[in-house]
Amino acid sequence: MFDKLKEKVKQVQMMQRLMKDEHFRALMAHPKMQALLKDPEFHTLAKSQDMGKILTNPKLASVMRDPELAPLLMKLDLKKLMNMTA
Repeated sequence: MFDKLKEKVKQVQMMQRLMKDEHFRALMAHPKMQALLKDPEFHTLAKSQDMGKILTNPKLASVMRDPELAPLLMKLDLKKLMNMTA
C-alpha cells in the first residue's frame, strides 16, 4: 500500500517540477497537445502508465512530429527537468 502511495507522490512531484518549466508549459498548452490529452483512447493509455506503449503510440508520434510543436520540443531539456530539485 505504501509503495503505491510513494509512487503517486513521486509522480506529483515530477509534474510539479515539469510545470515550473516555461517550455514544458508552452508545449502542454498547445492546442494539438491539448487535443491529444483529451483523446479518450490516449487518456486511457496514459492512465495505464505503460511507458513503452505510450511512447510508441501513433497519435503521440504524430504530435511529436508536428512542425508546429518541433520548436517547443527542441527547447525542452528533459534530462535537466527530470533531475530538478522540487
